[in-house]
Amino acid sequence: MENIAGRAAHAARRVERLKIETPVEVLRALPGYARAPKDFKPALSGIVMDLRFAEPGRGLLVSGGEVTAEYAARRAVSAVGRGATGLGVWTERNFHAGDYAHLDAVRAAAPDALVAMMDYVVDAWQLERAGAGGADAVLLIPELLGPYLERMTASARTLGLTPIAWDDGATPRIL
Repeated sequence: MENIAGRAAHAARRVERLKIETPVEVLRALPGYARAPKDFKPALSGIVMDLRFAEPGRGLLVSGGEVTAEYAARRAVSAVGRGATGLGVWTERNFHAGDYAHLDAVRAAAPDALVAMMDYVVDAWQLERAGAGGADAVLLIPELLGPYLERMTASARTLGLTPIAWDDGATPRIL
């Protein structure tokens, strides 16, 4: 993955701001946090719909007015209706035009769907936020986490989240 160090640095700066705005104690009090995550493994035997609004190097994939939580929810419901077995919701803002509000809206609109939070995870706070948003799984990028991958994987599992990786960009796997 090109520019992984730059993306990780950007994610770390963003998370430091978010941790101040919404401490872990606040996340743990949100209704979604009480939801028990489901095993994401069954989603991997089918189609996991990647819900993102932009891609690095390509820019926005939709019009700027469609980069909303409501549109993410509509896309999720449509994907499930077309047979998606799982949903990968990007919460990373700068490179994928995602937001945590997208995760919250997708979970509310598709309460029975298997949902993975997709982001450049660099801090355990992001795992807590995934849980608060009702995620069942979380993307962990081995190249980004390096020696911290094992610790982050264990932390995800402690929260009941299925840790997944998309090493080749196309085939997700459980860590």
